[in-house]
Amino acid sequence: MERYTIALSETGMNALVRANQKIVAQRFDREFAVNLVKQVLEPLDQCYFRSQFIGFDPFPERNNPERPLIFASNHAGMAFPWDGIIFTSQLLKRNHFDFSRAVRALTAPMLSQTTLMNPFLVADFWKRVGSVDATSLNVETMMHDNDANVLIYPEGVPGIGKGFDKRYQLQRFATSFVRVSLKYRTDIIPFATVNGEYINPYAYHSAGVNKIANKIGIPFLPLGLMTLLIPLQPWLFYFGFPAKLTYVMGKRIKPYEMIDKPLDKISETEVQELTERIRRQMQEELQQAVKAYGRRPYAA
Repeated sequence: MERYTIALSETGMNALVRANQKIVAQRFDREFAVNLVKQVLEPLDQCYFRSQFIGFDPFPERNNPERPLIFASNHAGMAFPWDGIIFTSQLLKRNHFDFSRAVRALTAPMLSQTTLMNPFLVADFWKRVGSVDATSLNVETMMHDNDANVLIYPEGVPGIGKGFDKRYQLQRFATSFVRVSLKYRTDIIPFATVNGEYINPYAYHSAGVNKIANKIGIPFLPLGLMTLLIPLQPWLFYFGFPAKLTYVMGKRIKPYEMIDKPLDKISETEVQELTERIRRQMQEELQQAVKAYGRRPYAA
């Protein structure tokens, strides 16, 4: 995420956040999002990914009615982000298309800035379905929007591009989601995403290849079987194998109760230490979820 220092002692909207509020509605098309779920993603999920939600009933309620909950998960690695697409779409469906109980994803800015990263070159795809570029300023801005909860992948691009061999090793977390949780006293809802790495199995990471891919606007290029076939069929870039996507909710996290200091006394080092504690909790819950649901990734 871009660096943006949040003044922890400030409780209202500062000038930067106020000026940035345009991002909440920017190109967001609710009708497009709903029709996409009903006509494309729901049939695809039923017949192909067969998603499973564990621990989401009852659905978590906001501890602070004025602020959205922060949903946070791992990326499984080296595939087009079908794990996030299926999660957001099916959560919207499970909540009867009530956006206030669903999530809007904060996604890597490169997804919306590069034409190739829009599925099948659909213009402004990510913004139209409700995604917002994952910058620290945008995270805080979304805390002032009551119309939806937010979804964050705190590993960022390194999480999705870490390679099959590191598929369940959580990478370093960005601290922004912890900062806003502290500032606005809203809870973090962690969940483990299991089997997403089998969408593009046995694909690996190369720093040198990724540097080349970055120059054409692609955050990483997985090295595996599907990569070899892309020259023959470019649309394979968006393809995924029918892994059974499983989402397992973890224990609700209240960062503001994990540190005994007023907001204006919390140091940068303490925020980083708190973020690492949260990363370790999510790592443990991820390992447990993998043991329970990750043994048969293509099971019916």
